[in-house]
Amino acid sequence: MKAGALDGIEVLEGRTSLMAIFLLLFAIPCLIGILGGVSIAAVLGFLLSTFLLQGFAPAAGIGLGFPVYLLLPFLVSVAAGVILGIFRVCDLFSEKSPWVAGHIGKVRDLMERHEILKAYGEYMLIPLMWVPGLGLYGTPALAWILHWRSIRSVLLMLTGWIIACLAVLGLVEGILAVFFSKI
Repeated sequence: MKAGALDGIEVLEGRTSLMAIFLLLFAIPCLIGILGGVSIAAVLGFLLSTFLLQGFAPAAGIGLGFPVYLLLPFLVSVAAGVILGIFRVCDLFSEKSPWVAGHIGKVRDLMERHEILKAYGEYMLIPLMWVPGLGLYGTPALAWILHWRSIRSVLLMLTGWIIACLAVLGLVEGILAVFFSKI
């Protein structure tokens, strides 16, 4: 990969990147669920729910019987796999399409003119991960387009993801406590 998004992560090149994405998206979450005593059907259901519900997935995890302490590692692994996968797909489009490569070059030139975006723009990835529908899939694509393709940007996106999941988890746990508490 030439000047790809995963260049900062030396290990993730070619087939190795596909293997890492597979491990983060499927193998590690399945292992977490199985070691936590959750049925494989619930693990796969939660995995599908995570892809569909994004930041609202902790609610599905609670409903599927996942222990609360397993939710965050599961969700972070899936999110890391999705982020790296989207970076990889964007790299492939850029390599194969002169039109995409040209437009990305224009964005790079635009970004060079705005010092504040260059210095602090990456930090907006944290709240963008909270936006339903944009969060898990749109934010990595936006980060790639704006040339925020570093390990730091991946960590910032994962930070936003963790905050969003913890907020939903807290809300779900609070609602459950209200409905099932003895008054």
